[in-house]
Amino acid sequence: MIKRLYRKIESWLDFNPPGALSSKGWRLFNKEFKEKAPIRYWFHNDFRRSVILPIKWKKDAIRSRIRYRTYDKYHILDTGLPPDYHSVEQQMLHVNFNMLKNFVEVEQAWQHFCWSPEREKRTRLQKFFRTYYRYKFRRPDLGIKHFEWASTLDDPALPPHERSDYQAMAAREILALYDWWVNKRPARKEIEVPEYSHQGLNDILSCFDDDFDRDAEDYKAHVAGMEAQEKLEQEWVKEDEEMLIRLIKIRMSLWT
Repeated sequence: MIKRLYRKIESWLDFNPPGALSSKGWRLFNKEFKEKAPIRYWFHNDFRRSVILPIKWKKDAIRSRIRYRTYDKYHILDTGLPPDYHSVEQQMLHVNFNMLKNFVEVEQAWQHFCWSPEREKRTRLQKFFRTYYRYKFRRPDLGIKHFEWASTLDDPALPPHERSDYQAMAAREILALYDWWVNKRPARKEIEVPEYSHQGLNDILSCFDDDFDRDAEDYKAHVAGMEAQEKLEQEWVKEDEEMLIRLIKIRMSLWT
């Protein structure tokens, strides 16, 4: 009731504007508005520009200053790594892919959520604390659902105005990189290196012992296992590098 009354008053102050007009139509409407209701026109235009908007801009500037120093710290990047020493190359890989992970699970998931029926299922508490709820929001399923939909936008059956070949390509690449980072990469398994029974193997000088048998089968198996593991780790490094390059190439598609 109150909202309806407020909208009627607001519409009256705005001279009951139509829903849509051409550019020429709006010029004629504003001319008529100014001639027939000069006081309302002054409140709607001059007063708004000279008094209301400067106050609003100042308020928005203060709010933004607080917002971007508290819960929306876009200038601070989270690597997702546990507290410990991590080399620069580790940080560089993890911070980029953690941004991709957050982009899918938080940013795009939130956009999908806002336009889905699930938004109406929020509790009263979640509706009241909108900022807190969004800050804690993380829905990988909704993010994946969005990109699965976007990946079909190059379907030839779609009308031309609904198609977007580049968006579909980027969506498929985002899904592939996200799946690699979240599922495939953590599933890597190291090779089980056979142990060598020589009791002094852990001693750096043990290889100079007279009884150090380099021809022993368990020693050969140990060396072969170590070499295989080193080769596998080099393959992982190369794969990490290739995936990071692929991510950089689609960075212009990571926006909401």
